[in-house]
Amino acid sequence: MDRRQFITAGALAASFAATAAPAFSLAPAAPAAAWPKGCIERLPHSATRRMAWTVDDGASFDSLRAYVKLLEEHDDLRMTMFVLAGAHSWKKLAKPLTELAQSGRVQMANHTMNHIDLTRATNRKIKQELVLAGRFIEDTFGVDPGPYWRPPYGYINQHVMKVAADAGFDQPVLWFGSTASNTRVSSASVWANCQKWMTNGRIVIDHANSMATVSNFGRIRGLLAARNLETVTIEDAFG
Repeated sequence: MDRRQFITAGALAASFAATAAPAFSLAPAAPAAAWPKGCIERLPHSATRRMAWTVDDGASFDSLRAYVKLLEEHDDLRMTMFVLAGAHSWKKLAKPLTELAQSGRVQMANHTMNHIDLTRATNRKIKQELVLAGRFIEDTFGVDPGPYWRPPYGYINQHVMKVAADAGFDQPVLWFGSTASNTRVSSASVWANCQKWMTNGRIVIDHANSMATVSNFGRIRGLLAARNLETVTIEDAFG
């Protein structure tokens, strides 16, 4: 599978019912051809077998709450959560997420305020999306999101990277493998993707937008154990 296919898989995000539709859109759009130079897409080499389980959006309260419960019950797990600050679930789950974030087991990183295509935004809008989301993370969870961020849909180019860096976000994190989870994908499909992509050295993108991954939590833990894989945050791997 080439990079275009990775981006296509990762761009599959949840859409809301009309009664719960937020101001931002998570609808898929046409992918970029490849990640620009300077993006993080895999972990650096390590003697330890490890992968980064990264979770985007948080559009579903029930889904995000399930991730929180999983982390609370299994202290060997570590995750990076790319916070879509405009999604209400983050505020509702602020207390347990703050405890996890401040313990260092969950890294709270920036996924913008409204999930827009930054390659079509003005410089001012790009900065606004990132700065406001970063401020939300600091105010809500009491942690600094640092320089790490993930562009919505994986849409990024050198211009967006420069504007983001000028705003203090100079470490764009993409992925090398996807659960391809969303509201229209079956749990069986997600499980097949987990088996394919959750391997040593990978950054795997997941979404807390439905229960498609949640229903596979037990099997995923078994898979990690069978493959002798530790989970690490992006900050664990890159500092």
